[in-house]
Amino acid sequence: MIYRAATLSSVASTLLSFAIQICLWYALLGTGLQDGTRFTDMVLYVLVNMFVSTLTRANIATTIEAAVVDGSIAMEILRPISYKYYLLSSIFGRNAFSVVTNVLPVVVIGAFFLGGAQLPGAGGAAAFAVSLVLGVLLMFELTYTFGLLAFRIQRCWFLNWYVSALTTFFGGTAVPLWFYPEVLQAVSYALPFRYVAFEPVNLLLGRTPAGDAWMPILCALAWLLALGLLGRLMWRSAVRGLTVNGG
Repeated sequence: MIYRAATLSSVASTLLSFAIQICLWYALLGTGLQDGTRFTDMVLYVLVNMFVSTLTRANIATTIEAAVVDGSIAMEILRPISYKYYLLSSIFGRNAFSVVTNVLPVVVIGAFFLGGAQLPGAGGAAAFAVSLVLGVLLMFELTYTFGLLAFRIQRCWFLNWYVSALTTFFGGTAVPLWFYPEVLQAVSYALPFRYVAFEPVNLLLGRTPAGDAWMPILCALAWLLALGLLGRLMWRSAVRGLTVNGG
């Protein structure tokens, strides 16, 4: 009964969040266009962002902090499996459950607001799918890289807040980047956050033509490889300098 109540309250919270965003964008856009943006575009935008944020929600820094403080990190390192993929697999399992129970009902309801939406062709849909997968993996790498800082600073309850804030602001998860001033748009191109959900949505809405999809996809791949390499170097450095009290 406890888990049922928690699940139902989480579903209600997700539906309320979706309703608030839809009402807000309907009030701002109405049924017309604003800077080339339709109301149905924003419905798709909200749905995709909700899916990505739910699937990649993680607080790896706090998990590592607790393991370092109580010394259980020593046993985690000795296991014959990758600690990184152990963390990501457990997070993905929990988040996949949230996607099924929280996001799918919202998608069903959101479908009623998509009348007249212009969906991409087969090429655009394939590019969107590839970009979305890369965005999910990129967000996992970002949370893992930030989480490894827990080995150095230990008290890191605030790191998840920074990741969330940077993703919201420079990733355009709350307000699309096409509404941003040119200066902030230029800054976002130099950061990885826009490739998590914003660029996949651009492909879905046709703002980025399918023929030009290779650019955001290559940028996402480059950031994914760079963060993967950085994470490996940080992990090796952390393990070498790790000291566990009592062992």
